Amino acid sequence: MLADIIGLELDFHEVDFASLEHKSPEYVKLNPMGTIPTLKDGDFVISESHTIMQYLLTKYATKEQQEELYPSDLRTRALINQYLFFDTGIFFIRLKNVILPIVFEGVKGPTEKGLADIDVAFTTLEAYLGDKEYLVGDRLTVADLSLGCTAASMRSVHHLDPVKFPRSTKWLARLEEKPFFKVMLNAVEILKVIANSNQ
Repeated sequence: MLADIIGLELDFHEVDFASLEHKSPEYVKLNPMGTIPTLKDGDFVISESHTIMQYLLTKYATKEQQEELYPSDLRTRALINQYLFFDTGIFFIRLKNVILPIVFEGVKGPTEKGLADIDVAFTTLEAYLGDKEYLVGDRLTVADLSLGCTAASMRSVHHLDPVKFPRSTKWLARLEEKPFFKVMLNAVEILKVIANSNQ
């Protein structure tokens, strides 16, 4: 999505997640965490999506795009970083804890605790959003891209209740209207099929 926004063409290699290609010796040599995504830019290799976004912005985006998506203003950037760390340490983990047992352990569906943990994470997101259109105000940043991916993916296993979470629902709908978000919606449909394959 970020590449689309900044006009960067990427050469994709589809990793066979189901066969654990991301855990193969060849892949782990590139990315010792054995996670997706991994970015190879010439002889330089990094992993972790938030780091990749910051790298691509710094190297390939215009100054205007950098300021729009990851502003240099100290407080604004601190807020964005807070949201990125929330995504890495809490929000995405709640999704991972529900999805991975379904995909790899044959669990029939999410547990009540798993769904409750997702709701707690959305409660935090509601507070972060407040009355703003996006996480840091009236403009889209990398924080929205990151948390938007996680929030959209969560809908593959859990209905986002618009009554309990009106701000998150409106924010996600706003993101889904963006042309660049189409790739995420396609991924969510695939994830839904995978998540429901054991039921």
